[in-house]
Amino acid sequence: MPGQASQIIDNLAAGQRVLVLGGMAVIAHGLSRTTEDADIWLEPLENIAAWCGVVRSAVGPDAGNYFFDVSQHRKIEPEHLEETIDTAGMVRVGGLDRYLDIFYQPNQLDLEDFETAWSFATIGLGRARVMDELFLMATKTDTGRTSDHDDVSFLEKKLRREISSRLVTCSPAEAVHHFSRYLDHTTCKAALSNPDPAVRKLGLTGLHELADGGNPFAIEVLKSEGKSARPE
Repeated sequence: MPGQASQIIDNLAAGQRVLVLGGMAVIAHGLSRTTEDADIWLEPLENIAAWCGVVRSAVGPDAGNYFFDVSQHRKIEPEHLEETIDTAGMVRVGGLDRYLDIFYQPNQLDLEDFETAWSFATIGLGRARVMDELFLMATKTDTGRTSDHDDVSFLEKKLRREISSRLVTCSPAEAVHHFSRYLDHTTCKAALSNPDPAVRKLGLTGLHELADGGNPFAIEVLKSEGKSARPE
């Protein structure tokens, strides 16, 4: 992540926890595409005032840098940063090699979600971590942007593929963990190949729950596997 935006991200990550989201995160997960900006989630801290103080310090007084309120489509003075965060939940830093959007609260997520999102983030970009597929998908839901729809499709396929491969050989405890993160007809079917009957039962139970909800793919899997009866 070379450039001015990268330097600010590194400055923030030197003292606080930072999650990379947006296009850069999707690229880090393996999708071949371009992005013209950078998006990060700086941990919420104790309050908005403390959070804004950290952002102002990291951005610095460099000539040409400025804060921009995306919701109002206007530049703002650094001392008005708290007002923007309180209403918009994020601020854009302009005047860099690329726009840098710093989120206090990303789309579809609560402040309390940061801890869990941080714990699931395993890929690193410098000192920052990349948001995992599931949380990243949430931030790209209901935005109305075609690029976000395509990103969600890629991330869901990647998550489904990775979890399915683990369910084939994992322990029951691990299966419970994987299903707590993501459950669909594909992952449930993968669990049916596990040598442990407890894991197979979890997969079969999941398929029946999906089928009861009218999921046609789960119904088809149950028919093909000859598993119409519920597990006891």
